[in-house]
Amino acid sequence: MTWRNGWRCFEVKAVVQEKWTAESILKHFEALTPDPSWSFAGLTQRQTNYATHGYHRYPAKFIPQLVARLLSDFSAEGDLVVDPFMGSGTTLVEAKLNRRPSVGVDINPVAHLVAKAKVTPIEPSRLESAIALLEKSLSNQEQPALFILRERADSDFCGQRLDYWFPSDVKSELMRIHAAIENLPDEDLRVFFRCAFSHILKPCSWWLNRSVKPTRDLKKRIPPPILTFFQHVRRMASGNRQFWELLRQKDALDVPAKPYCADARQLPLTDSSAQLIITSPPYVTSYEYADLHQLTVLWYQAVTDLKEFRRQFIGTASCNGKPVNMGSFIAETIVAALKGRDKKKAQEVAVYFTEMRECFLEMWRVLKRGGYACIVIGNTRLCGVEILNAQVFVEQMLSLGFELHQVILREIPSKILPRTRDQKTGKFAKVTEADFIAYPHEFILVLRKL
Repeated sequence: MTWRNGWRCFEVKAVVQEKWTAESILKHFEALTPDPSWSFAGLTQRQTNYATHGYHRYPAKFIPQLVARLLSDFSAEGDLVVDPFMGSGTTLVEAKLNRRPSVGVDINPVAHLVAKAKVTPIEPSRLESAIALLEKSLSNQEQPALFILRERADSDFCGQRLDYWFPSDVKSELMRIHAAIENLPDEDLRVFFRCAFSHILKPCSWWLNRSVKPTRDLKKRIPPPILTFFQHVRRMASGNRQFWELLRQKDALDVPAKPYCADARQLPLTDSSAQLIITSPPYVTSYEYADLHQLTVLWYQAVTDLKEFRRQFIGTASCNGKPVNMGSFIAETIVAALKGRDKKKAQEVAVYFTEMRECFLEMWRVLKRGGYACIVIGNTRLCGVEILNAQVFVEQMLSLGFELHQVILREIPSKILPRTRDQKTGKFAKVTEADFIAYPHEFILVLRKL
């Protein structure tokens, strides 16, 4: 063990000489102490939302400064960087700013929309002209809402769900905004404004303020959609200008950043093509993310069935008897403990670890030899049982041929995703109802492809 740049580091040679077992992995984690330099505790929200990082709310985003440090430590300019669970695209934005081409994947169409907007710089004066055009178009109160649902069998379903969430007058105004966006001539502009539109859907609906669950508040005071839309567009335009200038200064405007709406188990990359993976995988209850984004997927008719939408996520509650192959003694111990409390939850966790192992196999495929995988993950609790995600991931990845380079214990000063959970169910809960802090810290796992 050595120290590098003031933080704890486990050298490759030392790790290679040690044969890891489930017991030694658990002891290794127990001996870790938090590294203050990785908490970034002094950063303000403005600093973590600089450039395009503040375009759209997204749960459990890791901060760009963490990504930038991992990029610096484990890659060089020109290296291909991959995020198999890109979420809102933080890794892709930072990779572009640091002159590294990148590819990101997420099964969630909302993540794809947001990431695409965030990595697409628009020349500022051109964007200002588009904003002025939209303002002029929407200032005409007599303009009809030209919002036409695509001729699909699910249009009635989407329409009914939208009526459930939006008062009729608010829905009409949102339809006018949507129509004006779709009439813009260029795709990059449409993507930018679609992202802004998606961001205002919650505040302009009956969705209970600050709730992570799809809960209605019929007494909520809903702000005027057009005014709310342009307020956020202006904030985004300021971020775009900063992004554009930073990229121009670094001669990085043309560095590719490619987001895909796809499965992390089928990355759109050739074998041994990436130098670095930086990602924060979903937790076992990731189907909650599907609920969080349902207003956007409903509005854009990205789904025909919310239950089916949830099934696409790794960690979903819908297991459907999938064969289990966790490749981890630690995972088997966790599942066995859960079986005595809740058989359904036990199966859910078993499938989650099975599917994560499939993701690690795919990471192995696309990484070059000598390339690194940096996994940011925390542990939690379900039905009173500790879910040791980080320890299981390390055991799984070691069994697939990775070597452990280092583990960093990072204290979390704040999270966008609520940290409070009900200890019995493991689900998010209001602070007043919670009895367990789910994410007081997280781990950064750094493994290397031999």
